[in-house]
Amino acid sequence: MFSRFFILLFLFANFFCYAQTLDLKKVDYRKADSVAINFPKRKYKTATELVAPLTEGFTTEYEKFRVLFRWITENIEYNKSAANAADADKVVRKNKAVCQGFSNLLKEMCNSANIECEVVVGYTKTDVKDINRKLKKTDHAWNIVTLNGQKYLVDVTWATSKYNMVTRKFQKDFDEHYFLTPPDKFILDHLPENKKDQLIEKPISKKKFSSTPLLYADYFHLGIESISPNKGELKLKKNKPFVFTFTTKANTAIGTAHILADSDKYISPVELKNNSFSFSFEKEGKHDLTIYLDGKAVAEFIITTK
Repeated sequence: MFSRFFILLFLFANFFCYAQTLDLKKVDYRKADSVAINFPKRKYKTATELVAPLTEGFTTEYEKFRVLFRWITENIEYNKSAANAADADKVVRKNKAVCQGFSNLLKEMCNSANIECEVVVGYTKTDVKDINRKLKKTDHAWNIVTLNGQKYLVDVTWATSKYNMVTRKFQKDFDEHYFLTPPDKFILDHLPENKKDQLIEKPISKKKFSSTPLLYADYFHLGIESISPNKGELKLKKNKPFVFTFTTKANTAIGTAHILADSDKYISPVELKNNSFSFSFEKEGKHDLTIYLDGKAVAEFIITTK
């Protein structure tokens, strides 16, 4: 009896460590992705009828969740014309939705697979006009999923498509960043209505969220860890330069920096030294400044010079 107790204690301790220390980067999702991408393309009537055949053969919650998540990103189109299609079954039949439909569908499919998943509503920052915007009405929906007892943040809508600034349309392009995103990164462009859904030790306020710069997806893709200034709207004296600095993940190097100011058609190079550069505006007034690193937009500011 004594030895049996210690065996059970050992097994529990190992399970607890696994749940807490699992390195998500080492989870192999290739099989789950292949199943989701190659799953038969035909008309389905309900969300639940898809779950059993999609998850068949997978034993871990991480793989089961991945195959459901990837099936949605592959088969559901973001389309504003489907704003009223919030019901999961309706989304499956129409193959299109907006954020509420995407989130409801993921929740329905997860629950059918005995995976705990909830819908979260809140605020996002997608335009420079959102800097210092008063957050009143929620504008987006995403999910919190529980895998092996651990809560994770996901945005299946943003993982599905990217907004093309040239064509002014959404285009299919899977974004890994919004799958099981670390809470400290997710909070940079998602603020839930309920503070507990931030999943961080010290939740931030609406005012703090609204005051930060507009960050683009490539901020995360390039491995940027932090930037300065950390306020999105600044006031500078005419002759005082705007100084931009950033830090990156280990073994990540950024080679070039450019800016796009106001209504300029082309980006202009700036001298980058030790992950920092400075720039001065020649004219007084309110300016829109977008920062490009290695040719990709990462952040946008509003700067007033006097």
